[in-house]
Amino acid sequence: MSRTLSKPVRRSPKLALCAVVFTLPALLGACTETTERSNSTTTSSTTAAPLDSQKLDADMSALESRYSTRIAVTAIDPTDGRSYRHRADERLAMCSTFKTYAVAALLRAVAAGTVSLDDKRTIEPGTVVVNSPVTSEAVGTQLTLAQLADAALTRSDNTAGNYLLDTIGGPAAITSYARSVGDDATRLDRREPELNEALRGDPRDTSTSDGLAAGYNAVLLEDALGSAEREQLVNWMRASQTSDKRMRAGLPAGWTAADKTGAGDYGTVTDAGVVWRPDGTPVVLVVLTDSLTDQADAAGNNQVIADATAAVLAQLG
Repeated sequence: MSRTLSKPVRRSPKLALCAVVFTLPALLGACTETTERSNSTTTSSTTAAPLDSQKLDADMSALESRYSTRIAVTAIDPTDGRSYRHRADERLAMCSTFKTYAVAALLRAVAAGTVSLDDKRTIEPGTVVVNSPVTSEAVGTQLTLAQLADAALTRSDNTAGNYLLDTIGGPAAITSYARSVGDDATRLDRREPELNEALRGDPRDTSTSDGLAAGYNAVLLEDALGSAEREQLVNWMRASQTSDKRMRAGLPAGWTAADKTGAGDYGTVTDAGVVWRPDGTPVVLVVLTDSLTDQADAAGNNQVIADATAAVLAQLG
């Protein structure tokens, strides 16, 4: 039987977002080995090259025109405070990016001792939904919560995502968790696969790039989780098998990522996470996209995320 967790404790103070620069404390960046924290995060903002926001705005507009795609971007360099935002307060369907919060909420409960990663769930035939490469092969058997978290983050397994929702308290628990880590935008209302409907003007199951950037910063770089839980989350997200044609395709040589992808109707394609330079200093990066054709069956475009990533990191590199 799944176990419902109590509402998570809110963090304070919240991460404040502004129109041009995020006011962030100096953060310790993750190294390529997540068992360590980089000490190379003391770069002074006086020595960092200023962003050419006008050029980036032109780049994003050109990509939107070329691919008939709306692009929402938030990028933050927490070592020096530089940031870039494009359509950052516009709501788009977040799709499977919610799974990062689902696993983070699970890990918070593990740390509190109310649930264990070794707890098992039986994969019932009637629970398996589309895009479930791991759980569809496990029908009638049991998977641990650790295995379900791994499947949700590395393979974006939708059924695994639903079992995690059952464990933490349902879609509303994602909204509550988002608020507790400084994300004032994200709301989850439905389960997989309905949450990917992405109807125009429908606020259900949506977020903004600003909102996800605030929350992902908190869980992947700050103290929303304990160090062991944060390390586990980052390791799972580094092992993602779904980002190679998206954010990771746009990374400069030597950069690495811990990110979560998503996809839905109306050509919705998303990718959100943290990317690290070769020296271990991080950039929080969220790219949310959907089609400008207003066709529910429009194909998503991976390349636009890769191109947007490359353009932004060329400035922040």
